[in-house]
Amino acid sequence: MARKPAKDVAKARKQVTKAASSVTAVGKAAVKTAGKAAKEVATTRDAKTAKKQTKVARAAVTAAAGAGVQLVKTAVDVGKKSARGLAGSKEVKTASKNVRRATDASKKAAKSTTKTARKQAGATAK
Repeated sequence: MARKPAKDVAKARKQVTKAASSVTAVGKAAVKTAGKAAKEVATTRDAKTAKKQTKVARAAVTAAAGAGVQLVKTAVDVGKKSARGLAGSKEVKTASKNVRRATDASKKAAKSTTKTARKQAGATAK
């Protein structure tokens, strides 16, 4: 009975490590999708027209501002799309599972260790 808390603590530690690695995978996936989104925005027609307009009409600030607003709108739309894709990705799902397992394991470890401590305290009091 004395080894149970040690096993539970070891299991909890393992689950926490697994959860951390899956959260890292989610971060990597997020960076990857953000990079794709940035590339996609850079190659859009809006970006190209904004570039041409700023080159040609430096004096005509209003035209360039209009193209810039359109570019921002496009960037926001692309960002939303990539965020939606990331939220339903495999990495996010596995990360949430692993985090849940880690919290359950750490709860169990904490509960079992306090239980044994109470038993030992009761035994010494008698």
